[in-house]
Amino acid sequence: MLNIRRRTWCHCALAFTGALFFAVTAAAQTSGVPTGAIITGNATGSTSAVVGTLAGVVGKTTYICGFAISGTGTAGISPVTIAGLVGSNMIFQNLSAGTGLLAQAFYPCVPASGPNTAITVTTTADGTATAVNVNSWGFQQ
Repeated sequence: MLNIRRRTWCHCALAFTGALFFAVTAAAQTSGVPTGAIITGNATGSTSAVVGTLAGVVGKTTYICGFAISGTGTAGISPVTIAGLVGSNMIFQNLSAGTGLLAQAFYPCVPASGPNTAITVTTTADGTATAVNVNSWGFQQ
């Protein structure tokens, strides 16, 4: 009789645990893989600093998944600063003079420092540039 009660208790415990596993709502997915609204922050310019912005939205966190910057001119347009991130800014160097391209993808995507916070990708001014393009992409959730 004791053995039957022990098995019954174990079966009830397993059934209850299984029910909890499936009944609990899933937490918001923050794996860095886009699950929300896909967004871009693109900008063009020439001789002054160019800023591409992934806008913040009330109640949502913005993530940056990558950026690409290209430019033409006789001076380099680096450093490039990514601001508004959790932790601290990211700084990238070595976008060379002439025709240059700097591209970086992030996996997992990097979140903003909090909800409703924009992420900006900013180049340094190049007085000789004829074209500078900043393209950034990410998502909000």
